[in-house]
Amino acid sequence: ELSVMLGVHRNTLRRYMKHYGVERKYSNLTNVDLDLLITEFKKKQPDSGIRYIIGFLRRHGLQVQHR
Repeated sequence: ELSVMLGVHRNTLRRYMKHYGVERKYSNLTNVDLDLLITEFKKKQPDSGIRYIIGFLRRHGLQVQHR
């Protein structure tokens, strides 16, 4: 999204970020807290998959690794 706003390819943006030491930051969240959030989400949306879970977390301001 940022690369589109800047009008550059995403790989170009990543290269510049790496060159200048800009890192993506992930939320400071314990595994227990993450498990609780996902459990609550799955109670409300039992058929939802990983994309919906990640969207849910992002909507709440959390950035997590996918793997």
